Amino acid sequence: MLVKKNKKVNTLLLVSFDLVLAKHCKEELSPFCKLESIYSMDELELSIDLPGAIIYLMDYTSATHLHNIEYIRNKFSDSLLFVVSSAVSIPLLHQSLHLGVNDLFLFPFSEQDKLSLICTIKNKTDIICFSEELENAQSLTCEQIDKENPISSLLNIIERDFAKGPSLQDLSHNIHLSPSRLCHMFKDLCGLTYSHYLLCRKLEESERLLSQSNSSVTTISYQMGFSNPSHFCRSFKEHFNITPNSYAHGNRDLIHSATYLRYQRLRSELIPNMGSAIQGNFTQLQGSKSVG
Repeated sequence: MLVKKNKKVNTLLLVSFDLVLAKHCKEELSPFCKLESIYSMDELELSIDLPGAIIYLMDYTSATHLHNIEYIRNKFSDSLLFVVSSAVSIPLLHQSLHLGVNDLFLFPFSEQDKLSLICTIKNKTDIICFSEELENAQSLTCEQIDKENPISSLLNIIERDFAKGPSLQDLSHNIHLSPSRLCHMFKDLCGLTYSHYLLCRKLEESERLLSQSNSSVTTISYQMGFSNPSHFCRSFKEHFNITPNSYAHGNRDLIHSATYLRYQRLRSELIPNMGSAIQGNFTQLQGSKSVG
């Protein structure tokens, strides 16, 4: 029996099962390059074409989406793979790193993200891109945060110790910069204050624990370093628009604050620089907690 080999084509393939999201994404990207779309896994499984690049567009992290990303990475191992999501989570970050996803973006795109995506496609594939402005597209701000930058060290320490809530005063000794200098550098490069980033990191992990463990709201609040459960509940409601108890009982109608959306975008941009830290933290969490 002859096995059909995938036929290489210079195509950007958009894979999405949400027609509304897909429509908006195509409107964003069609001025830059031609897209072809697939709206079901059955259609994708039957495809014998090997596109130059694939965009997997999703709403929120689910086991189904994580499985689909793995299937696409395995089936189209020679294609660039980009994941575009309405929200970024630790499981999605971990899966993207583990599978070698080329990049992860938050949707709707920022102008920088959009240009970064198209520039990568233009430079690394034979897909034809239309716009001349791509020639002069600037690098993302977060590319300034390389391994030698003090902020990179600070982010790695936060990833390891965020639940302890280390102050800039505490961290300045390790990084050999004054707290005020660290504060200004962090805000300039990340677009968030250090305190907001730390709070959002705690809330991100709290959300994961509420959905994947049997721990109570009180237990999680202290585990994440909040002074008391009331402080935790106020912060959770402020940035997710629902209470922790409501979320724990299955309500997933989150409305993220502008600060939390900026945090999510930053986290997605930092994947190449924070990969080892995120993977190590995720492994440690799995080893120390019973996750359902």
